[in-house]
Parts: sequence; structure tokens; C-alpha cells
Amino acid sequence: MKNHITIRIYFEYGQKIKNLSFWNRLKAGDFASELIKKAKAFDLDQALNFNVSKGYFEKGKIHWGISETRHYKHPHVVELTDTEEKINEFLQHQKLLLEETKIVVVKSEIELKK
Repeated sequence: MKNHITIRIYFEYGQKIKNLSFWNRLKAGDFASELIKKAKAFDLDQALNFNVSKGYFEKGKIHWGISETRHYKHPHVVELTDTEEKINEFLQHQKLLLEETKIVVVKSEIELKK
């Protein structure tokens, strides 16, 4: 994993996917699934969807995630790993999709053992 970076994309469970027709909205998955599909199609090295059991955004109300259905404001995280150039290219390509998300560079990855 030479010169790789990891970013985390934070969004609410109810995040909408923009610019879809009515029929595409009906068959589209949730935001995390669509984001991971786009990352795979872009051939990024790794994409992970973290299961957030509880948390909050921007000093808001804590969402506990203890019921069978999630509140639409419940926090979600997708983590992407690849080279800095490839990640930046992906972010630029998906700018419209990601405009209502918070993106954070976590750290540079150093592979200790293969």
C-alpha cells in the first residue's frame, strides 16, 4: 500500500442521491451502497462501510441506533483507501454526489505486513 491515503466520508443515513430520475430513485440503493458501487467502478483499492451504533453530527442530538429501523439523521461512515491522486480524482468525479457530506483525510497508510 505504497503512498496510500485513507479518507472517511461522513453522512446521514437518510442522505439522498441527487440527479436521479423517478425510476432510478425507485431502484437505487441507499447512499452508502451507491457510493461503494461508484468506488468499485472507479477501481479504488478499498471501500468500507462502518456500522455506527451511536453518534451525532455537528453538536446535534445523539442518535443511539438501538431500534430495528434507523433514524434518517443517524450517522454513517464510508472509508476509502487508494493513492492520493486516485482519491482526489474520484472526489472530483463524484463532486455532485458528495456535496452534502463531510470528508476527512484520516492518515497516510503504512503497510507493516503483507
